[in-house]
Amino acid sequence: MTERSSIFVRIAASCGLMVPVTSTIGWAVGGLAQPDAFSSSDDDISDLGALTASSAWIYNQAGANLTGLLLIVFAGGLWRVLSPDVAGRVGAGVLGLVGIGVFLDGLLRLDCQGIDTNCENVSWHADAHRLESGFTTAVTILAPLALAFAFRRLPRWRDTWIPSLAAIPVSLLVSIPVSALGDGAATRASTLIWTLWVAFVALQLWRKATQEAPHPDALAASPAARA
Repeated sequence: MTERSSIFVRIAASCGLMVPVTSTIGWAVGGLAQPDAFSSSDDDISDLGALTASSAWIYNQAGANLTGLLLIVFAGGLWRVLSPDVAGRVGAGVLGLVGIGVFLDGLLRLDCQGIDTNCENVSWHADAHRLESGFTTAVTILAPLALAFAFRRLPRWRDTWIPSLAAIPVSLLVSIPVSALGDGAATRASTLIWTLWVAFVALQLWRKATQEAPHPDALAASPAARA
């Protein structure tokens, strides 16, 4: 790996490490900004970005747009490291699709929140939001599975494949008991587990990029450097 490539991969890993931070700020702080009638235990995360939401930018720009961009850059770093393995590229590509979906979630807004009187989400962007949500949910489930398969094939990444395979089952195990508090709480719990998995893979990417990066002393001692 060249020095320039190593720098990009470490930037990508840093972006992955930030994903649980920006995502949690989006739904946690965004929830605190809502009226008392809003319940983080019962109401959907998407309501935080609705046209009638209070301080909707917290969720739309921090929780969705920024998180989506971080995921896209992180997926790019994984793509570079896992190439030319086809399974690795597929896994990184699926993760990149998650990033695109999350980014769009902050643009395709609902018309109103569930707590609003006579709320009807009938606009084109509300319909597009529902389609995007279904797509993002599907690739969010697929990403850890696809990457787990890729990691298992690669000796240097084999220590990462079981945690990746376990990401979705663990999120379900956590969200099922939490769902007693409400559907909104279950969704937030599973989202947190998934973003923590992203941070775990990002940490692995940082470590492996650091291990592969040539030491400055080694570069200085190389024949090319002396020439």
